[in-house]
Amino acid sequence: MKRTLLAALLAVSCSSGAQYAQAVVALVDVSGTYVDQRPQVVEVIRRGLLPRMSPGDSLIVIRIDSESYKKDNVEASVKLDVRPSKANAEKLAFAQQLDAFARRPVKAAHTDIRGAMMLGAEYLRETGAGKRTMVVFSDMAEDLPRGVKRDLAPDELKGVRVVAMNVKRLASDNADPTVYRQRLSGWEKQVTAHGARDFKVVLEPDKLSELLDEG
Repeated sequence: MKRTLLAALLAVSCSSGAQYAQAVVALVDVSGTYVDQRPQVVEVIRRGLLPRMSPGDSLIVIRIDSESYKKDNVEASVKLDVRPSKANAEKLAFAQQLDAFARRPVKAAHTDIRGAMMLGAEYLRETGAGKRTMVVFSDMAEDLPRGVKRDLAPDELKGVRVVAMNVKRLASDNADPTVYRQRLSGWEKQVTAHGARDFKVVLEPDKLSELLDEG
């Protein structure tokens, strides 16, 4: 009886901890015009995301390339230990993985954003965290290879806050800003139609940190 009670208490404790934990997935575009942004993106993750993670939180980095719905597209993943000293060591190891990602030469011919979103959403659900955020570093111009199909499930992004960070403007955007605004508006409609809590466009890393601190 005592063992049963202890097991039940531990299960409740773990469930409660997950409820208050935070999980963030960062999707990083390595295709086309965005590939040269990778060092800056890694710096934003290191300075704007990683320091905001607390013991028990999860952070996952996924590469957006020609076919992003692959487990191999996960560049780094960590669920921080509840012990602060252990969590700090895990943060250091995670930062080293990010540095390796920034240095590795890689450039994709196409841009499969929704495939990365689908993979990222699966990882976010698996964490069981009460607060889940998806940060997309891309020009948000999707370009799927021939034969690749992506359809988000109705509840694919249920409860997830989606943030478009450091959206690079294309030459056509500079010629006609309406094109840029319509592209982002289209993504907002799409992600919210598939369950996302909301969709934010963020220009400055400091604003990203503020969003993560919000409830």
